[in-house]
Amino acid sequence: MNMKVDLGKILFLILFLILSAMTALAGTVKGTITDKQTKEPLTGATVQVAGSTQGAVADIDGCYTLQVPDGVYDLVVRYVGYVDINASQVKVNGETILNFEMETDAQTLGEVSVVAKKNLEGERALQVERQKATLAIENLGAKEMSIKGIGNVQEGVKQITGISIAESGQLIVRGLGDRYSSTTLNGLPIASPNPDNKLIPLDLFPSSTVQNITVSKVYDASAFADYSGAHIDISTKENVTDEFLTASFNVGGRFNTLGRDFYQMDRDGTLFKTSSLDEKIYDMPLLDFDEYVTQHNIFNTTFDVDKRTALPEFGGNLGFGRNFAVGEQTLSVLGSFSLSNETQRMDDAFYKTLEATGNVQNDFTYDEYTSTLKMAALASVGYTLRQHDRIGYTFFYARNASDSYQSREGVDAEGHNLWGSNDITHIYTLQNHQLNGHHELGSQWELNWAGSYGKTGSEEPDRRQVMFTKDDDDNLQLFKLNRQETMRYFGELNEEEWVGNLDLRYNWTEQNFVKMGVAYKNKDRDYMGTRFYYNVNKLNPTIDNIYDTDGFLNQENVENGSIVIERKMQPHDTYRAGMDIYAGYIQTDFYPLSSLLVNVGLRYEMTKQWVEYAIEGDQKYQRRRDLNKNDFFPTVNLKYTMNERNNLRMSLSRTVTRPSFIEMAPFLYQESYGSAQIRGNEELQNGYNYNFDLRYERFGQNGDMLSATVYYKFLDNPIERIQKLQGGATMHSFQNADQGMATGVELEFRKQLVRDLRLGANVSYMYTNVKLPEGGAYTNKDRSLQGASPILLNADLTYSPRFDEDRQLNLSLLYNLQGKRIHAVGVSQLGDIDQMAVHTLNFNASYSFNRHLSARLQVSDLLNRAIVFKQEVPKTGEYVEVERFKEGTAFEVGISYNF
Repeated sequence: MNMKVDLGKILFLILFLILSAMTALAGTVKGTITDKQTKEPLTGATVQVAGSTQGAVADIDGCYTLQVPDGVYDLVVRYVGYVDINASQVKVNGETILNFEMETDAQTLGEVSVVAKKNLEGERALQVERQKATLAIENLGAKEMSIKGIGNVQEGVKQITGISIAESGQLIVRGLGDRYSSTTLNGLPIASPNPDNKLIPLDLFPSSTVQNITVSKVYDASAFADYSGAHIDISTKENVTDEFLTASFNVGGRFNTLGRDFYQMDRDGTLFKTSSLDEKIYDMPLLDFDEYVTQHNIFNTTFDVDKRTALPEFGGNLGFGRNFAVGEQTLSVLGSFSLSNETQRMDDAFYKTLEATGNVQNDFTYDEYTSTLKMAALASVGYTLRQHDRIGYTFFYARNASDSYQSREGVDAEGHNLWGSNDITHIYTLQNHQLNGHHELGSQWELNWAGSYGKTGSEEPDRRQVMFTKDDDDNLQLFKLNRQETMRYFGELNEEEWVGNLDLRYNWTEQNFVKMGVAYKNKDRDYMGTRFYYNVNKLNPTIDNIYDTDGFLNQENVENGSIVIERKMQPHDTYRAGMDIYAGYIQTDFYPLSSLLVNVGLRYEMTKQWVEYAIEGDQKYQRRRDLNKNDFFPTVNLKYTMNERNNLRMSLSRTVTRPSFIEMAPFLYQESYGSAQIRGNEELQNGYNYNFDLRYERFGQNGDMLSATVYYKFLDNPIERIQKLQGGATMHSFQNADQGMATGVELEFRKQLVRDLRLGANVSYMYTNVKLPEGGAYTNKDRSLQGASPILLNADLTYSPRFDEDRQLNLSLLYNLQGKRIHAVGVSQLGDIDQMAVHTLNFNASYSFNRHLSARLQVSDLLNRAIVFKQEVPKTGEYVEVERFKEGTAFEVGISYNF
């Protein structure tokens, strides 16, 4: 027995000595492989011992590790589309660090001259841009959006520090609402189709068409000066590779919707089509209309409600790109088209309104069923001129159409027991054409120009409502309190915008320059709303259910006089508006010290803004409000480079906040039936903002990053939405407050915890305050800004192991916290309505089987928590829940193929 133990010890000792000897002789070659121009890591690049099969593959950060015995080797570095690197006589003795920078291979286009362009989709390349940028910026690229399952720009900007999304897609930046920010597409402004929002709905832009999103919260004199919150620039994809063709398909749904009953009001075709009325319906005199409608069925839909089973959601994308040799120049072409639908059911939601005593006025429960169709197309053409010049054209089209049916039941303020059907179809469209050029005039002069034409539309074709009342025996009857319970509403807004920019830059040294530019923006808007009320006083049908109404709400009863349709189309339901901005600016970047960059700019804007409108009683357009201003906007941005990894930035600027068209004219306005009544204010003036930012940035290895920012904004004469009492009812209006402020702290970091595992997080704490003017019906005259959450938090954990050059797994978990905020300002001795904190958790997984095929699984809103609103009742000290709904967890499975 002892002999066996001794023999075992001897064998173990021999094995240990052999392994130790082998380890002593083993060497390691490690380092990074990056793009020489952009410094972006080249994930999947290979390092191989020449003449052998021994090698290593670079991971997501471009890092590789090659294990070889000590000795001298010839190494070959390869990556598709790049020139091979041959490293001869590399001596390996223990650990050897060897970094490689690869150059793109221009041979793929023969002798054609190619202008090098940065691929700004990857996280590392964008981080380099962020580190080198003159101004403090934050960005998000297409690759990171793909890994994290971010489907559109709205979902993307929510991941950026200090930004949240409020009701109806309104953007809140550092506590400042929609009016304080601006959006551009490839650097050029884009109009909003929503009359109540300044910014275009960001979910119009699917991630499949986006190269990156850049957010700047400090002012740049080369941009229009109407932002203090953030300037969000959406860069669309462009062809920077030789050739590609990709196709993807996905299927999914919501767990609380898929396979269950789904209701929708009678529809005129599909959401690909926009319902409309014959134009002569609007043009004919009222007496002619009253006769015409009894002889012709002017509507293509009924008030019936159809029931079906909710089917899975489908979506897909097709993209292609190619470079063509044209003589000695290059023509680059890219195209993308995406199409998807969504289906959502919300059960047992409720809302209530209160009196100052805390008693309930209205108390309704509802079920809501929403269908959405999203479509987007992108085309981009670029052409090189000479060696460094280029021109380009970009076309973008988007259409988001949603149809929402709501069945609601409850008691109104007068005690009526009601049951109603409501249907809303809302269609947003955007088309944008852009043309731009870059020209180098010698070694020191650069000329850049750009122009765009954009057309946006917002339509509510055939919003419908039918209200019923229940008697004590639960029998249904048509509700006839007034003539607005059974009705249709048609609304349409169209806006056109022309933009032109021209700038000339003189580089007096490699780093120092001065730039001068001029810009012009023209915007025109037309809005029209028409209501059709059904007088059903003579109608007393037997009603079995609210879904089957065609038996009595039909053309036959219109013809025999049992139903009278009244057209309500007054001059004050229509308005025209426009704006012209003429601007010029000068700015310079210079280095008084090698480590200090000073950016100084001054912008001048001459603005002419107008609205033509009518007020109640006017029979035609006879009033006009003009707001003409001449303003200067200075800015100073300082960047102190402490060393190659650490920056300190400071920014000071003055910017403007202009009233929207509907805010600056005193006509009674209602965007849609059932929404709040709004009256503009002819005394409204511009507000001005004084901004201060201080930021520290540290950029580490492997994409690690730390950023800390403090900011302060003084709002002089800010525009605030107020509430007034008129005839016992609350009416919304606008007024310049005395002053306001927003201040806060932002922290952001990204860290590689271990190989392939990364953690990213950002948190914002903010304090906002506004002092409201006298004369309003609001309860609190000194309060936080509406929509501002004191705390915002994002965190994501990403695991991305690569198994070889083509196979890779991506797993990501995204968490978002949006703190409690004011949803609606309290009036008539009632406190504010607060939206309680919202917690969201999303999961995304993808796997690349080879260079062609990949698959993806995404689960959104894993926590599936209800959205809750509460209101304070000062007289009783209660904090009452007044609204609650739950949107439901969604999943999506998809595949993608690269040809």
